[in-house]
This record gives sequence, structure tokens and C-alpha cells, in this order.
Amino acid sequence: MTTTVKGNKTYYLVSATVKNEISGATGSDADPKATYAEEETLTKRIYINSDGPTLLGVGLRNGDVAIKKLKSSKNSVLTATIDRSKGGVAKTDENADIEKDKNGNYYYRTSTGQKIIIPKNAKGTGYDKESAEYKNSNGSAAAVYIKLTPKRCGTSKVSFAVYNKYGKQTGKIAVKITVRSDGDVFKTFSFGGKSLIQKHYGDKNYINYGRKVNSYDYNLSTKKKGRLVVKANKGYKIVKILVGTYEKPKSIKGVDYDKYSNTYYDVDNEYGSSSAKGKTNATPHDYNGDGDVLDKVYGNYEYNRGMKYKTVKSGKTIKLGQYGSNSGKWTTTEVDKDAKLGNRTTTIDEVYYSDYAPTNIMVVYYDIEDKYYGVTSTTIYAKAKQPKGKKSKK
Repeated sequence: MTTTVKGNKTYYLVSATVKNEISGATGSDADPKATYAEEETLTKRIYINSDGPTLLGVGLRNGDVAIKKLKSSKNSVLTATIDRSKGGVAKTDENADIEKDKNGNYYYRTSTGQKIIIPKNAKGTGYDKESAEYKNSNGSAAAVYIKLTPKRCGTSKVSFAVYNKYGKQTGKIAVKITVRSDGDVFKTFSFGGKSLIQKHYGDKNYINYGRKVNSYDYNLSTKKKGRLVVKANKGYKIVKILVGTYEKPKSIKGVDYDKYSNTYYDVDNEYGSSSAKGKTNATPHDYNGDGDVLDKVYGNYEYNRGMKYKTVKSGKTIKLGQYGSNSGKWTTTEVDKDAKLGNRTTTIDEVYYSDYAPTNIMVVYYDIEDKYYGVTSTTIYAKAKQPKGKKSKK
């Protein structure tokens, strides 16, 4: 899942408008992301976590290729630098790529998300390539990433100027960045008596006390079940708690998957055939119960065949997952059809397993003062249940 406000998340300055499944509110940051609208908006405010760097993705287009004069109004809160290890630039003399919306209008967008409508031609069969709107467009574009490094909790304004391929400034953009800590939001966030957030340095009740970040036992629980307690500090409200685990592998038959019919199928044509059968937990889930697996719910497409989530209440005992991703055992048979040599068959038996099973806990909270919905996600691990049969490590 990607709906986490922890470090290393990438936010985008211009993003599609989304609808919050929990509140019904719309906006560019209305997590968890569900249904996308056609319009795009310029993000005015972003909330990031204090536990690590966060990337701000800036998609430049219509001839814009660079940003300059980047600064943070409060370096004591966060610093802003361009991450030159990511992104890219594409310069061209061609016009911008033209799109068509549901109302039949032809358009392109600027770097700030503004929609520029191009007049239709005289026949009404396309757009007018002689119009000023089209001639003034340019297909040059760039992807720039700004690394936001938090220093302490607070709010800073990050601003920069946008330049086109000719070196001319075309605009200036500013966005408010608020740095928060999970400790600010949660009074208690624990499983089996162990805190899932570090309240302060040296917190002995923290699940990772005495452990290194890259060690095998980071976020590892010695308990298979325990009470999950989530309580908010004053000024915040817990809206929903979701627990995701990988299911027990189930029987499937088919080498390929069709998301529209939610079925597996084998392939057979004049050149050969391919078939598979066995058990796997890499299966899709109808999260919102509408009968298909085509929606984006809680930041994840249903057909991506990931964890299955359920809603729980604070104080309830939950069981941790027993299986890792893609666990199972199946056989794939491939037949190469050759008129001269005859059919040649290859059979592959596979067993996959994980040593540890993840359980993802996702908490949706509401900031009463700022009227903002946020999502915190954390994953804890337990020893995984191993499928029977020969094991081949991933």
C-alpha cells in the first residue's frame, strides 16, 4: 500500500483531484485515494512526517524544463534541495501533446495544472492547428524532484521559480509544508503492549528498542496475536483502523489473469500453449464490495492482488498474518508446437515462501483544527507459516 505519510513518500505538486472514501471530501491530498476526477489541481499544502526525507515531485510541461531559486522559508523546520539522482528533461520543438476530455474539448495543461482549451477546426473533427493556443504550446517537459528534509515539527513555505527551455521564467510556485510526528497525532499506538511509535529517544516500550533499522528483527513481533490500541491526542480524531494480511493460498487454474472478468485462463494458439495450476495467495480483492476488482481503494488497485484488509476497533485483539506475499505452490506447463519436430513440453514445479509474514496496520485520522485527513501506516512481522513441499527461495 502507498497511503503512508511516513518518510520517503513522494507527493506531487500537481495531482488529480481525488475523493476521500472516509469523509467524502475532495482535494489533491484527500487520502486514502479512491476515485480520480478528470481535473488536476495545484497542491497548496502538504503534510509530511518528521521521521525521514520526503520527495516532492514537480512535473513540468508545455515548454518548462527547470526550476530555480528554490528555498525554504524556515530552514530550522525543513530544508529543500533538488534531488539530482532522479528525474529527467526532454526538450523538443514540437507542440504539446493534445488530449480530449469527456466533453469533447481538446486541451493541454501547463506546469501548474491549468487546462488550456484549443479551438476546434472548421469541420469540428479535431483541433485547430492554426490557433494561437496550439501554436503557443510546446512539448518540452521535465520531471524534477525536491528533497524535503525535516529538522523539527512546524510549518515552512517552499518556493521556486519555473523556467522554460529558452531560459525565460514562466512562473513562481509556493507550497506550505507542515512537518508532523506520529507522536503528535497518537497518544497510544500499540500492539501486544509494545508501542509502534517511538515517543522519545530511548523509549524502552518501543517495539524496536535496541534494534537497528536494517536488522532482521526490525518491526518483528514475538507475539502472533495481541491487542491493538490506537488513541489520538487532543486535536485529532481516529476515523478508521484497517488491518491487512496475505491470505492462505487458494487453488487457481490458469497462467494469465484478466482483471475485467476477474478470471484466470490458459493460453493456447498455433505456436504453443501455456497452462498453470496450483495454489497462490497472489489474488485480487474486491475491497469496496461493488462486484468488480477495477477500483483504486486505500491507495491500491484491487486487481494488484495484494493484502486483504478488514476494519477493526481500538482495543480489539488481532491476529498477525501467517503468510508472505506470493506464497504458494503451482505447476506451469509450456508446450512448443513445431510441425517438423513435434510438440516439446516443459513442466516447471515451483514453491515460494517467506520467512516472515507482514501485517499492515493503516490508521486514518482527522486533524480537527486544520480539517485535514491523514493516513499513517506501519507494518509488523511475525514468523511465517511455510507451505508444504520443496522450497525455492525468492
